Amino acid sequence: MERYSDEELNEFKQIIKDNYQQAKKELQMLRDQVSEFSENITEGFGADYTQDSSSVSQLELLNEQVLRKRDQVQDLQNAMLRIKNKVYGVCSVTGKLIDRKRLEAVPTTTKSLEGMKLQASGVMDVTAQDLARMASERREGPNKVISKIKKPPPPKAKPVKKKRSRRRKRQEEEEDDLI
Repeated sequence: MERYSDEELNEFKQIIKDNYQQAKKELQMLRDQVSEFSENITEGFGADYTQDSSSVSQLELLNEQVLRKRDQVQDLQNAMLRIKNKVYGVCSVTGKLIDRKRLEAVPTTTKSLEGMKLQASGVMDVTAQDLARMASERREGPNKVISKIKKPPPPKAKPVKKKRSRRRKRQEEEEDDLI
């Protein structure tokens, strides 16, 4: 399978980390705005119908922005996971490399322009994994019999971990919530 080199993946990793930090700050700012607005809206609610409907609309808009920002943070975390698994930059539809400029512009993308066009046209409703499976079936046949079955190794004993204090655990989670 074709993929980006480790050096290139590290460059993308840095771009994603920077975007992630910025998105987390923006998400926290939006959440603060929602909570502040919610507190202020309850004070005079019910006095003026037009003002109430305007306030509710503004609150809904802020909540939508929070949801979009949260999705962006999740997409960035997913991109970091793809980098960790060394499949970042591979189109999920065609299995080909996504153009570097596209990844720099939209680091969370999982599809090349060609893949997006194929999927949007309905010509290609299968993913890269489906294509790989079909190719292996063509090479090996769909009903290939496996003669040797390998048993998985026995599970390793888990080391005993020290319990961490809640404060330290929370600090570690905040520092390292990006994969």
